[in-house]
Amino acid sequence: MKRFLAAWIVAAAAPAAFAWGPVGHRIVAETAALLVADDRPTTWGPLLARHRFELGVYAFLPDSLFRHIDGAGGAVEGPTHYLFLDATGEMAKRRGSVDRRIVQFLDLARAELAPVRAVTGGYQPGASAIGDARHVFLGFYDLGVLAHYSGDVAMPYHATADTNGTARGEGGIHIYFESDCVNALEPGLAADVLASARKNRKSWLRAWNAAPGKPVDLVKAVLADSLSTVARVSELDRLHAVIALQPPGSTTNAKRKPPSEGCRAMRSILVDRLARGAALTATLWESVLPDGVDFSDSSGLQFSDINPTPEYLAPQGAAE
Repeated sequence: MKRFLAAWIVAAAAPAAFAWGPVGHRIVAETAALLVADDRPTTWGPLLARHRFELGVYAFLPDSLFRHIDGAGGAVEGPTHYLFLDATGEMAKRRGSVDRRIVQFLDLARAELAPVRAVTGGYQPGASAIGDARHVFLGFYDLGVLAHYSGDVAMPYHATADTNGTARGEGGIHIYFESDCVNALEPGLAADVLASARKNRKSWLRAWNAAPGKPVDLVKAVLADSLSTVARVSELDRLHAVIALQPPGSTTNAKRKPPSEGCRAMRSILVDRLARGAALTATLWESVLPDGVDFSDSSGLQFSDINPTPEYLAPQGAAE
Protein backbone atom coordinates (compact mmCIF):
# COMPACT_ATOMS: atom_id res chain seq x y z
CA MET A 1 0.00 0.00 0.00
CA LYS A 2 1.24 3.48 -0.79
CA ARG A 3 1.74 5.26 2.52
CA PHE A 4 1.58 8.80 1.24
CA LEU A 5 -0.17 11.00 -1.25
CA ALA A 6 1.16 14.35 -2.36
CA ALA A 7 -1.10 16.41 -0.13
CA TRP A 8 -3.07 16.26 3.08
CA ILE A 9 -6.77 15.86 2.39
CA VAL A 10 -9.55 16.23 4.93
CA ALA A 11 -13.08 15.65 3.70
CA ALA A 12 -16.05 17.11 5.52
CA ALA A 13 -18.08 14.43 7.26
CA ALA A 14 -21.85 14.47 7.10
CA PRO A 15 -23.39 14.34 10.60
CA ALA A 16 -24.88 10.89 9.91
CA ALA A 17 -21.35 9.54 9.50
CA PHE A 18 -20.21 10.51 12.98
CA ALA A 19 -19.30 7.82 15.48
CA TRP A 20 -18.61 9.63 18.75
CA GLY A 21 -17.96 12.65 16.52
CA PRO A 22 -14.53 14.29 16.29
CA VAL A 23 -14.52 15.40 19.93
CA GLY A 24 -15.43 11.98 21.28
CA HIS A 25 -12.85 10.18 19.17
CA ARG A 26 -10.22 12.71 20.19
CA ILE A 27 -11.05 12.07 23.85
CA VAL A 28 -10.76 8.29 23.44
CA ALA A 29 -7.39 8.46 21.65
CA GLU A 30 -5.82 11.07 23.91
CA THR A 31 -7.00 9.30 27.05
CA ALA A 32 -5.62 6.00 25.77
CA ALA A 33 -2.22 7.64 25.20
CA LEU A 34 -2.18 8.88 28.79
CA LEU A 35 -3.14 5.44 30.08
CA VAL A 36 -0.18 3.92 28.24
CA ALA A 37 2.01 6.66 29.75
CA ASP A 38 0.83 5.49 33.18
CA ASP A 39 1.66 1.87 32.35
CA ARG A 40 4.94 2.38 30.49
CA PRO A 41 6.48 5.56 31.86
CA THR A 42 10.04 4.76 30.76
CA THR A 43 9.33 3.30 27.32
CA TRP A 44 6.48 3.96 24.89
CA GLY A 45 4.28 5.96 27.24
CA PRO A 46 5.89 9.41 27.06
CA LEU A 47 6.25 9.19 23.28
CA LEU A 48 2.58 8.35 22.80
CA ALA A 49 1.53 11.03 25.27
CA ARG A 50 3.53 13.68 23.40
CA HIS A 51 1.79 12.69 20.18
CA ARG A 52 -1.73 12.42 21.55
CA PHE A 53 -2.94 15.31 19.38
CA GLU A 54 -1.78 13.49 16.25
CA LEU A 55 -3.36 10.25 17.47
CA GLY A 56 -6.63 12.11 18.01
CA VAL A 57 -6.55 13.47 14.45
CA TYR A 58 -5.89 10.02 13.01
CA ALA A 59 -8.74 8.62 15.11
CA PHE A 60 -11.31 10.66 13.21
CA LEU A 61 -10.11 9.81 9.70
CA PRO A 62 -12.42 6.79 9.26
CA ASP A 63 -15.38 9.18 9.48
CA SER A 64 -13.94 12.35 7.99
CA LEU A 65 -12.21 10.67 5.07
CA PHE A 66 -12.47 6.90 4.69
CA ARG A 67 -16.26 6.89 4.29
CA HIS A 68 -15.83 9.30 1.37
CA ILE A 69 -13.06 7.52 -0.52
CA ASP A 70 -13.89 3.82 -0.21
CA GLY A 71 -15.09 3.81 -3.82
CA ALA A 72 -18.62 2.78 -2.89
CA GLY A 73 -20.13 5.84 -1.23
CA GLY A 74 -19.33 4.52 2.23
CA ALA A 75 -20.81 1.06 1.70
CA VAL A 76 -17.43 -0.67 2.15
CA GLU A 77 -16.20 1.38 5.10
CA GLY A 78 -19.50 1.75 6.95
CA PRO A 79 -19.90 -1.83 8.25
CA THR A 80 -16.41 -1.77 9.74
CA HIS A 81 -17.64 0.62 12.44
CA TYR A 82 -20.15 -1.65 14.20
CA LEU A 83 -21.16 -5.19 15.11
CA PHE A 84 -24.87 -5.68 15.82
CA LEU A 85 -24.89 -8.42 18.44
CA ASP A 86 -28.68 -8.61 18.53
CA ALA A 87 -29.22 -8.73 14.75
CA THR A 88 -31.59 -11.40 13.44
CA GLY A 89 -33.01 -12.40 10.05
CA GLU A 90 -31.80 -10.39 7.09
CA MET A 91 -30.09 -7.87 9.37
CA ALA A 92 -27.83 -10.64 10.68
CA LYS A 93 -26.27 -10.85 7.23
CA ARG A 94 -25.22 -7.19 7.53
CA ARG A 95 -24.29 -7.14 11.18
CA GLY A 96 -20.92 -5.42 10.70
CA SER A 97 -17.25 -6.23 11.12
CA VAL A 98 -15.65 -3.81 13.58
CA ASP A 99 -13.94 -6.73 15.31
CA ARG A 100 -12.11 -7.72 12.12
CA ARG A 101 -11.25 -4.12 11.28
CA ILE A 102 -9.58 -3.73 14.67
CA VAL A 103 -7.50 -6.86 14.14
CA GLN A 104 -6.51 -5.58 10.70
CA PHE A 105 -5.09 -2.33 12.11
CA LEU A 106 -3.51 -4.14 15.05
CA ASP A 107 -1.62 -6.29 12.55
CA LEU A 108 -0.54 -3.21 10.58
CA ALA A 109 0.71 -1.44 13.69
CA ARG A 110 2.52 -4.54 14.95
CA ALA A 111 4.30 -5.03 11.63
CA GLU A 112 5.31 -1.36 11.45
CA LEU A 113 6.63 -1.15 15.00
CA ALA A 114 8.25 -4.59 15.26
CA PRO A 115 11.56 -3.54 13.59
CA VAL A 116 12.12 -0.62 16.00
CA ARG A 117 15.28 -1.08 18.06
CA ALA A 118 16.05 2.42 19.34
CA VAL A 119 13.93 5.57 19.53
CA THR A 120 16.13 8.60 18.93
CA GLY A 121 16.06 11.95 17.21
CA GLY A 122 14.68 15.41 17.76
CA TYR A 123 12.00 17.67 16.35
CA GLN A 124 11.54 16.45 12.79
CA PRO A 125 8.99 15.86 10.03
CA GLY A 126 7.91 12.26 10.07
CA ALA A 127 7.35 12.32 6.32
CA SER A 128 11.11 12.50 5.76
CA ALA A 129 12.15 10.44 8.78
CA ILE A 130 14.31 7.39 8.24
CA GLY A 131 15.02 4.16 10.06
CA ASP A 132 13.31 3.51 13.37
CA ALA A 133 11.85 7.01 13.55
CA ARG A 134 9.96 6.41 10.33
CA HIS A 135 8.59 3.12 11.64
CA VAL A 136 7.36 4.93 14.74
CA PHE A 137 5.76 7.69 12.66
CA LEU A 138 3.86 5.23 10.48
CA GLY A 139 3.05 2.91 13.38
CA PHE A 140 1.47 5.76 15.32
CA TYR A 141 -0.74 6.46 12.31
CA ASP A 142 -2.02 2.87 12.45
CA LEU A 143 -2.57 3.09 16.21
CA GLY A 144 -4.50 6.34 15.83
CA VAL A 145 -6.79 4.97 13.14
CA LEU A 146 -7.29 1.83 15.22
CA ALA A 147 -8.52 4.06 18.07
CA HIS A 148 -11.50 5.07 15.96
CA TYR A 149 -12.81 1.53 15.68
CA SER A 150 -12.06 0.58 19.29
CA GLY A 151 -13.82 3.78 20.37
CA ASP A 152 -16.85 2.76 18.31
CA VAL A 153 -17.00 -0.54 20.20
CA ALA A 154 -17.83 1.31 23.44
CA MET A 155 -20.69 3.29 21.89
CA PRO A 156 -23.98 1.51 22.76
CA TYR A 157 -25.69 2.08 19.41
CA HIS A 158 -22.82 0.43 17.53
CA ALA A 159 -23.74 -2.88 19.18
CA THR A 160 -27.48 -2.94 18.41
CA ALA A 161 -29.38 -3.37 15.16
CA ASP A 162 -31.77 -0.65 16.40
CA THR A 163 -28.87 1.67 15.76
CA ASN A 164 -30.89 4.90 15.78
CA GLY A 165 -33.62 4.03 18.27
CA THR A 166 -36.38 3.91 15.66
CA ALA A 167 -37.88 0.68 17.03
CA ARG A 168 -38.60 2.58 20.26
CA GLY A 169 -39.81 5.74 18.55
CA GLU A 170 -36.58 7.47 19.61
CA GLY A 171 -35.20 8.22 16.17
CA GLY A 172 -32.12 10.44 16.27
CA ILE A 173 -30.78 9.13 19.58
CA HIS A 174 -27.57 7.88 17.92
CA ILE A 175 -26.20 11.25 16.83
CA TYR A 176 -27.71 13.04 19.82
CA PHE A 177 -25.95 10.80 22.33
CA GLU A 178 -22.61 10.26 20.65
CA SER A 179 -21.97 13.67 19.13
CA ASP A 180 -24.40 16.40 20.22
CA CYS A 181 -24.11 15.51 23.90
CA VAL A 182 -20.34 15.13 23.79
CA ASN A 183 -19.96 18.51 22.11
CA ALA A 184 -22.30 20.14 24.65
CA LEU A 185 -20.50 18.69 27.68
CA GLU A 186 -16.90 19.35 26.64
CA PRO A 187 -14.75 21.06 27.94
CA GLY A 188 -14.70 19.21 31.22
CA LEU A 189 -15.78 15.84 29.87
CA ALA A 190 -12.27 14.72 28.88
CA ALA A 191 -10.85 15.23 32.36
CA ASP A 192 -13.56 13.10 33.91
CA VAL A 193 -13.08 10.41 31.25
CA LEU A 194 -9.38 10.19 32.11
CA ALA A 195 -10.13 10.00 35.85
CA SER A 196 -12.72 7.26 35.30
CA ALA A 197 -10.44 5.24 33.03
CA ARG A 198 -7.59 5.44 35.53
CA LYS A 199 -9.84 4.41 38.39
CA ASN A 200 -11.75 1.59 36.73
CA ARG A 201 -9.58 0.12 33.99
CA LYS A 202 -8.32 -2.87 35.96
CA SER A 203 -11.78 -3.87 37.14
CA TRP A 204 -13.18 -3.50 33.62
CA LEU A 205 -10.47 -5.72 32.19
CA ARG A 206 -11.28 -8.37 34.80
CA ALA A 207 -14.98 -8.16 33.95
CA TRP A 208 -14.32 -8.39 30.21
CA ASN A 209 -12.30 -11.55 30.98
CA ALA A 210 -10.71 -11.91 27.57
CA ALA A 211 -7.85 -14.34 27.11
CA PRO A 212 -4.44 -12.73 26.55
CA GLY A 213 -3.61 -12.44 22.88
CA LYS A 214 -7.26 -12.69 21.82
CA PRO A 215 -8.23 -9.14 20.76
CA VAL A 216 -11.45 -10.31 19.07
CA ASP A 217 -12.64 -11.79 22.37
CA LEU A 218 -11.85 -8.55 24.18
CA VAL A 219 -13.64 -6.48 21.55
CA LYS A 220 -16.72 -8.68 21.67
CA ALA A 221 -16.79 -8.49 25.46
CA VAL A 222 -16.85 -4.69 25.29
CA LEU A 223 -19.52 -4.82 22.58
CA ALA A 224 -21.67 -6.99 24.85
CA ASP A 225 -21.10 -4.45 27.60
CA SER A 226 -22.21 -1.71 25.19
CA LEU A 227 -25.35 -3.58 24.16
CA SER A 228 -26.35 -3.95 27.80
CA THR A 229 -26.21 -0.16 28.14
CA VAL A 230 -28.74 0.65 25.40
CA ALA A 231 -31.76 0.32 27.69
CA ARG A 232 -30.29 2.79 30.20
CA VAL A 233 -29.49 5.35 27.50
CA SER A 234 -33.03 4.96 26.17
CA GLU A 235 -34.45 5.53 29.64
CA LEU A 236 -32.40 8.69 30.19
CA ASP A 237 -33.33 9.95 26.75
CA ARG A 238 -37.05 9.55 27.42
CA LEU A 239 -36.89 11.03 30.91
CA HIS A 240 -34.66 14.01 30.24
CA ALA A 241 -34.28 14.77 26.53
CA VAL A 242 -37.29 13.68 24.48
CA ILE A 243 -40.14 16.13 24.11
CA ALA A 244 -42.17 14.06 21.66
CA LEU A 245 -41.65 10.43 20.64
CA GLN A 246 -42.48 9.05 17.19
CA PRO A 247 -44.50 5.90 16.50
CA PRO A 248 -42.27 2.82 16.84
CA GLY A 249 -40.61 2.09 13.52
CA SER A 250 -40.89 5.65 12.26
CA THR A 251 -37.75 6.96 10.60
CA THR A 252 -38.63 10.50 11.67
CA ASN A 253 -36.54 11.70 14.56
CA ALA A 254 -38.08 12.25 17.96
CA LYS A 255 -38.26 15.85 19.11
CA ARG A 256 -35.65 16.61 21.78
CA LYS A 257 -34.48 19.40 24.01
CA PRO A 258 -31.32 21.26 22.98
CA PRO A 259 -28.23 19.24 23.98
CA SER A 260 -27.25 21.84 26.57
CA GLU A 261 -30.43 20.90 28.45
CA GLY A 262 -31.20 17.31 27.50
CA CYS A 263 -27.70 15.87 27.83
CA ARG A 264 -26.88 16.79 31.41
CA ALA A 265 -28.54 13.66 32.77
CA MET A 266 -26.53 11.53 30.34
CA ARG A 267 -23.17 12.91 31.43
CA SER A 268 -22.19 10.07 33.76
CA ILE A 269 -22.98 7.39 31.20
CA LEU A 270 -21.07 9.29 28.50
CA VAL A 271 -18.04 9.52 30.78
CA ASP A 272 -18.29 5.80 31.46
CA ARG A 273 -18.59 4.76 27.80
CA LEU A 274 -15.79 7.03 26.57
CA ALA A 275 -13.55 5.85 29.43
CA ARG A 276 -14.24 2.22 28.55
CA GLY A 277 -13.38 2.95 24.92
CA ALA A 278 -10.10 4.50 26.03
CA ALA A 279 -9.31 1.55 28.31
CA LEU A 280 -9.96 -0.88 25.47
CA THR A 281 -7.83 1.20 23.09
CA ALA A 282 -4.88 1.42 25.48
CA THR A 283 -4.99 -2.33 26.08
CA LEU A 284 -5.03 -3.07 22.35
CA TRP A 285 -2.18 -0.63 21.70
CA GLU A 286 -0.04 -2.18 24.43
CA SER A 287 -0.48 -5.61 22.86
CA VAL A 288 1.53 -4.53 19.79
CA LEU A 289 4.16 -2.25 21.35
CA PRO A 290 7.44 -4.18 21.14
CA ASP A 291 9.64 -4.77 24.16
CA GLY A 292 13.41 -4.49 24.17
CA VAL A 293 13.50 -1.04 22.54
CA ASP A 294 16.18 1.41 23.66
CA PHE A 295 14.50 4.62 24.87
CA SER A 296 17.58 6.14 26.53
CA ASP A 297 17.77 8.93 23.94
CA SER A 298 14.07 9.25 23.10
CA SER A 299 13.02 12.36 25.00
CA GLY A 300 13.67 14.72 22.07
CA LEU A 301 11.76 12.87 19.36
CA GLN A 302 8.74 14.89 18.28
CA PHE A 303 7.18 14.71 14.85
CA SER A 304 6.41 18.15 13.46
CA ASP A 305 3.84 17.00 10.93
CA ILE A 306 0.86 14.72 10.52
CA ASN A 307 0.92 11.69 8.26
CA PRO A 308 -0.47 12.70 4.87
CA THR A 309 -3.48 10.67 3.92
CA PRO A 310 -2.79 7.24 2.43
CA GLU A 311 -4.99 5.61 -0.16
CA TYR A 312 -8.01 3.83 1.25
CA LEU A 313 -7.26 0.53 2.92
CA ALA A 314 -10.17 -1.84 2.27
CA PRO A 315 -11.22 -4.17 5.09
CA GLN A 316 -9.96 -7.72 5.06
CA GLY A 317 -12.36 -10.30 3.71
CA ALA A 318 -15.52 -9.72 1.73
CA ALA A 319 -17.41 -6.49 2.29
CA GLU A 320 -20.63 -6.93 4.25
